[in-house]
Amino acid sequence: MSTVDVAVVGAGLSGLVAAYRLRQADADVVVLEAKNRVGGRLLTSPTAAGAGVDSGGSWVGPGQHAVLGLLDELGIGLVPQFADGVNLLRVRGRTHRYRGDIPRLRPHEMLDLGRAQWALDRIARRLGAPPWPPALAARLDEQTLGSWMRRKVRTAAARLVLDTATAASFGCRPSELSLLGFASQVGGCGGLADLIGVRDGALASRIAGGAAALPAELARRLGERVRLGHAVTEIRRSAGLITLVGHDHPPVYARRVIVAVDPATAGSITHDPPLPVERAELQRRWQMGSGIKAHVVYRRPWWRDHGLTGATVTDTGTVRLTFDVSPADGPGVLVTFLGLPAGDTPELLSSDRSAARRRQVLDDLATLLGPEARDAVDYVEQDWTAEPWQSGCVPRPPAGVLHPGHRWLTRPVDGLHWAGAESSYLGEAHMDGAVRAGERAAGEAVT
Repeated sequence: MSTVDVAVVGAGLSGLVAAYRLRQADADVVVLEAKNRVGGRLLTSPTAAGAGVDSGGSWVGPGQHAVLGLLDELGIGLVPQFADGVNLLRVRGRTHRYRGDIPRLRPHEMLDLGRAQWALDRIARRLGAPPWPPALAARLDEQTLGSWMRRKVRTAAARLVLDTATAASFGCRPSELSLLGFASQVGGCGGLADLIGVRDGALASRIAGGAAALPAELARRLGERVRLGHAVTEIRRSAGLITLVGHDHPPVYARRVIVAVDPATAGSITHDPPLPVERAELQRRWQMGSGIKAHVVYRRPWWRDHGLTGATVTDTGTVRLTFDVSPADGPGVLVTFLGLPAGDTPELLSSDRSAARRRQVLDDLATLLGPEARDAVDYVEQDWTAEPWQSGCVPRPPAGVLHPGHRWLTRPVDGLHWAGAESSYLGEAHMDGAVRAGERAAGEAVT
């Protein structure tokens, strides 16, 4: 029976980073991945035009030093997010044209949005990095972002901006998200403007060749140490030895184990002996936001001819948010997120309605951008609610989960260590957080 120093469960970005750093420390490591691909929540899908599109995580930004440093170390470049021109915000039938990250609304709407942003940033600053002030954290975790908005945000336009930020960052509605969870991510990203900003925020750049180029390069360097199609269904812990059991595979024996998946997905693994009640409860109650990420491909980015960035936000239709994610030389590509805000036609989200979704998306884009939007050459979508071996795409902790369970996101258990983008305060739920979490877990596993 051979035993490795560390076994990593999950070949997403966080798990691959952990394994890569462990190899640099001369540890004997193996990565066990249930899917037949690496990358986890990073997935670059092909299009008929030949360009790849990021069906999962896409963006990195200044201040995300861990992922930017890793990209530089691996020799992978960046593509700036296109932001030259005018953005569109459509609310209650009225279209606002603006430049920059914050819509130029009517004075009372701008005041309302500014007050909300100031208040949320202030909450995040008071909260600070974990460990949080217990009384404040408990109070924030008792309420949702939605209940806070009902008390503090007065105008439809300001609510739409926060609804959209929640949908894009957490894959849910404000009523489904703990105010503590929202404030923690805002703080860990440097403020609300950094969380949703393009030019100087978290949406500033994309990875050249697609986001999946990053985990692919890590996996290439790890070679045969990455085992695909190797699901772990049970972890048995005994003194000095951990056994990982899966269907149709011989057991893997390790001195330490890093579980590099989100808590909800980790909950599908059984443990002998059982996990501490607090960790098991965190896994049982944790929720992941999800939805359908759709890319519409055109022969060229024609909206730029009209002075538009391709970035839109609207309060009606199936398409509520778009960005221009066209490659530097190639077709025009618009990305949208379906099923995140309350859509006008929720029945379109069922798995057998892809053709109808495409027609509706093109109709909605034509309403926003003009009739040329109907002349698409390809339509590519990824439904994260249907992704195997994964509970969703982004963390969306509901009220009452994060305060009692947060320390168990990272607290080791008898040689088990935990990674994943949601377990890092800095860059939480972003690629930066995944890298930081993987490096932290690797450091724990070799001490």
